[in-house]
Amino acid sequence: MTIKKPNSRIFLVNLFADFILSKIPNTEDSVIKVVDCKNFFVVKGKTSSKDLLNLSELITEFSTKFLNYISENKITHTIDLIEYDQELKSYKDLTFTYYNSDNCSYHYEQITAYKNKKSSYDYIHFLNEINDDNLIVQSEFPHGYSLNQGRLLYYYGKHIMYNIPSNYPVTYLTFNLSTEKNEDGEQLFSINKNEELTSAVLDVFDFDMSWLENEIKKVDWYVEVTNPLEDYDFLKKIVGGFIII
Repeated sequence: MTIKKPNSRIFLVNLFADFILSKIPNTEDSVIKVVDCKNFFVVKGKTSSKDLLNLSELITEFSTKFLNYISENKITHTIDLIEYDQELKSYKDLTFTYYNSDNCSYHYEQITAYKNKKSSYDYIHFLNEINDDNLIVQSEFPHGYSLNQGRLLYYYGKHIMYNIPSNYPVTYLTFNLSTEKNEDGEQLFSINKNEELTSAVLDVFDFDMSWLENEIKKVDWYVEVTNPLEDYDFLKKIVGGFIII
């Protein structure tokens, strides 16, 4: 993942996707994608909820609430393609790369560049300027995705990463996360090219995510876009007995 430049098109569609998601009960399964086509926005999605959203009212509320972030990228013309009362299969597997940084979703060099407020945000992985010139820009995972659509696995991966000592000699780790167990009843999980660390994680983490789900439901998810340097304290909860030999 990359930190999104405030007021950029990719920043706006991610923020709007999470804002729309916040208007759907968090007990429902949903995927919301927002696409900026420059002259209009497409809101495409599926949700198990039967309650129709009034997109026009949501845009008005969004524009007022996030006035400081919208700049000239105002949402005016929209196409609403949200499908309701849909059955969505839960994500059982997720592969994601986490970084040894203050917010493990982002490389430490991105965070440093963001803190220094470089006018061009010219770190190589800052693709915002390119995205702003694209014909279309669409929201990205995890924004607009409900917990069972991979977002809970994503957060649990962050929880694991924060438990790995910061002095452990890695810049990043790629986790293969799953809610499933193998035929022997063993949790499916691996860290690419690191069997030792994989074993250490499996010795301690039980992959019971119910506590995390309860905590996540209490917070506003769109702050991940507006305040990318911070992360939820409960994700950094230390698990006892985690030892890397």
